[in-house]
Amino acid sequence: MRVFVDAVAVLAPGLPDWPAARAVMRGERAWENTPLAPLQPAHLAAAERRRSSPTVRLALCAAEQALAQCRVPPQDMATVFSSHEAAGIITHQLCEALAGDRVVSPTQFHNSVHNAPSGYYSIAMNARRAANSICRGSWSFAAGLLAAGVQVASDGVPVLFVCYDSPLPPPLSDSMPVLDATAIALVLTPAAGPDSLGEWELAIDDANAEAAWPAWIPPRWHANASARGFAALATLANSDSPVDSLPLSPELSLRVTRC
Repeated sequence: MRVFVDAVAVLAPGLPDWPAARAVMRGERAWENTPLAPLQPAHLAAAERRRSSPTVRLALCAAEQALAQCRVPPQDMATVFSSHEAAGIITHQLCEALAGDRVVSPTQFHNSVHNAPSGYYSIAMNARRAANSICRGSWSFAAGLLAAGVQVASDGVPVLFVCYDSPLPPPLSDSMPVLDATAIALVLTPAAGPDSLGEWELAIDDANAEAAWPAWIPPRWHANASARGFAALATLANSDSPVDSLPLSPELSLRVTRC
């Protein structure tokens, strides 16, 4: 199936946006471990922003960055949100509460569900089209991109795809070492538009599912499902890297080819 990429957003240490990430992928500058600035979603009301989690704010800021680049209103897009672990520090706080004698906070609880970022987004943007939240562990980027591509192809509607990972504190980080926040957001459309950055063909392969990480990506990001997406973005940044293979399962991969 084929989709057009109308917008790309990136948030990660040293990569505050797509132009910065593209320059690193092209070898125009080296990646530097610069902390992300505090994330404050512009479209989320102050009261909702105070109640939101760091994971929600990360996902929404990536979405806003992508939406600012395209002409399709958010109300006209379906959405797919994807993450390896979509609650981050909230999961740790809930575990602490359950391990002790404290009552679980309602604010913590509603931020702990996997579709919390998607729900906050729909409120902030008044977005009422179909919304899916996906978790497939370390394969969450490929699974989310595949779901978004299928929706674009089958329904003929633009889709906002956001994949994000926020840090986990110990002891959870011992099992899932997500140490830095990383996020990628894409606006995918069924037809070329004036802002299209490129066209992708997406296909499932019975091939080596353990693709190598790009050399510039720090090893501390290897637990982040969203960081897998940087290899796919390289097909847009470099004309000499037209194909990438993203792990989708132990037996399958998602081939991303720039057309």
